[in-house]
Amino acid sequence: MSSLRRTAEKELQISNPDKVLYPAGKFTKADVARYYERIARFLLPHFRNRPVTLKRYPNGVFGEAFYEKDAPGFTPRWVKTFPVPRREGGPDINYILINDVRTLTWAANMAALELHPFLHRVPRIERPTNIVFDLDPGKKTNILQCAEVAFLLRDVLTKLRLKSFPKVSGSKGIQLYIPLNTAMTYDATQPFARAIAEVLEKAHPNKIVADMAKNLRVGKVFIDWSQNADHKTTVGVYSLRAKRARPYVSMPVKWEELTIALKKADVDLLEYEPEEALHRLTRVGDLFVPVLKLKQKLPKEFASLSKERPRRKTPPALVDYRAKRDFARTKEPVPELPRSSAQGSRRRFVVQKHAASHLHYDFRLEMHDVLKSWAVPKGVPLRHNETHSAFQTEDHPVGYLEFEGIIPRGEYGGGTVMVWDIGTYEVVEGNYWKGFLSIFLAGKKLKGEWTLQRIESEEEKTRWLLRKTNGDAGVIPANANDVSALTGRAMEKIAADKSTVWSINRNGEQGGGVLKKKPAKSRPRTAAPRFVKPMKATAVAELPEGDEWIYEVKWDGYRALALKHGNDVRLLSLKEKNLTSDFPAVREAVRGINADSAVIDGEVVAIDSKGCPSFQALQNRASSGRTWQIVYYAFDLLNLDGEDWTKRPLHERKQKLRELVADSEVRYNAELAGSPPSIVRTIQSAGLEGIVAKQRESVYRAGTRVTSWRKFKIDKSSLVGA
Repeated sequence: MSSLRRTAEKELQISNPDKVLYPAGKFTKADVARYYERIARFLLPHFRNRPVTLKRYPNGVFGEAFYEKDAPGFTPRWVKTFPVPRREGGPDINYILINDVRTLTWAANMAALELHPFLHRVPRIERPTNIVFDLDPGKKTNILQCAEVAFLLRDVLTKLRLKSFPKVSGSKGIQLYIPLNTAMTYDATQPFARAIAEVLEKAHPNKIVADMAKNLRVGKVFIDWSQNADHKTTVGVYSLRAKRARPYVSMPVKWEELTIALKKADVDLLEYEPEEALHRLTRVGDLFVPVLKLKQKLPKEFASLSKERPRRKTPPALVDYRAKRDFARTKEPVPELPRSSAQGSRRRFVVQKHAASHLHYDFRLEMHDVLKSWAVPKGVPLRHNETHSAFQTEDHPVGYLEFEGIIPRGEYGGGTVMVWDIGTYEVVEGNYWKGFLSIFLAGKKLKGEWTLQRIESEEEKTRWLLRKTNGDAGVIPANANDVSALTGRAMEKIAADKSTVWSINRNGEQGGGVLKKKPAKSRPRTAAPRFVKPMKATAVAELPEGDEWIYEVKWDGYRALALKHGNDVRLLSLKEKNLTSDFPAVREAVRGINADSAVIDGEVVAIDSKGCPSFQALQNRASSGRTWQIVYYAFDLLNLDGEDWTKRPLHERKQKLRELVADSEVRYNAELAGSPPSIVRTIQSAGLEGIVAKQRESVYRAGTRVTSWRKFKIDKSSLVGA
């Protein structure tokens, strides 16, 4: 069901308008859209031309949430965006600009409950128009203590002839804004904010803390000065908050109102639900108008800092990794030239279970074209506030994300490695180089927020603390906990697969002593394989969710079975039409698989140099020239060496298929990591056709359209809601 919202420019369709996003009071998505439309004339002047991070809650405030920085692939053309360079390099982030009611309503339709703008406006992204102090109450404190600290801040700022304006965060704290609207850069504003915070901490050590460490905040108010950075956002004025079952608004307040709340010791006086906020605006107007217009300058000693600074160069990251390994003896990835993440705006993470000299877990984050890595002896903590030690190890190449197999004994880290979990992550706040990161993981098993904090240690390896924050992690089913998130295998099966161990070539060949993979055992010749009628997926409007499903890319090409018998290869269409002569490159690729006889199900696809497919180019392959490459994506194994594999579970078929094509030019259609919503966003951003969901335990029912396979096609012309 959907409803139409009429904005000043055009009607917009709100999908699932009756979906309850805030359970208390049953505040629906339609209510969210209605609120933002009514508040727009006050909100938009503050957001105009500011890049915005959206915090989305597609299943409501108690469901999984994620930060949307890069404009998703389904973003309408009329939504304005602005490219911002990534601090760690790679493709620009195309931030959304909420400059009109239509865009604001579109964001509401995506269940973007919270709107977090930057302090700068484009195109001058180095110049903040304000300074903000984010007052965050520690344990045993509340918003009233934040109000007390706000007055202390005001007193110091007044002595410096700077006016300040408070707003309640809509959660637990208060934010204090100092308008600038002059030619100041972050090089000046952050040192100034930090200096003020530290002065107050020194003057009131029992009341205020300016250090990032959360364990120091008990009974105190944390003055977060770090928000004054070109990569940081703060919840915007008049934005909803999604911290509780009932919606509250981040609302400007008068200093007199803070005084009254303190005198009455009443926190309720500083909370505003949407209707209260709207009614209040009709009475008192926008208290933040001066923040838009008032021009102020910092003291000279800080203003002089407003200049460009060269960025620190990243040191060579993979020297230690390469030095510790003999790549002739281990199948671990060899460092290559950096490549951008396959996930686009979302970087990837992996947790690998590693049975080396001591069983432990390796936690790795894709960052700065490498994997930043930690050994976590007790594994990733799952309970709220549970903390485990994480010992930093050498950086690994990005190719290590999917490494699963055996590192030979005698090599560094020798033992069995399993991909325990894999997915994408977002940086909520913090900076790796400063020793603190708050991250949101969206993996197959791990979902939620964690923090990594570096601590002083006399141990040989740098020690960090990995802590679960913002509630417990989701329950991991018992049948998924001890198996690979990539292949579904247990450690014992990976360890028993001797094809992943390399041995020395002692045959006296030229270059003797070079290590190579053990040759496969000779196989008896079998009868030529026969055509199997392909199984078909059922079209669905929504992807199924659950650990019993795996997800793959739905390619826009020709479905084709590859039948290999010795050096003879045939490609047959859905209706058994012979396509072999049409695709000689695919025929040669299939000849290279590690099997004497096999039947493989897959898709013939034409891709460009960036990996983007084109069905039109596939049809016009005779005239496509050098721009397009014809490849074969294999996604299922039906017969191997005369043995029928269709009755085996899908995860077993795919694991074997992966091994067969590993050393060939055939491309394995791998599982997609992440939750269905995040996968949809990734596929949309990549401009691909769709997604196929398959039950992990499903068998192959030849010639049948089944519900154990479900195909979801991306509608690139429609507005996608949450």
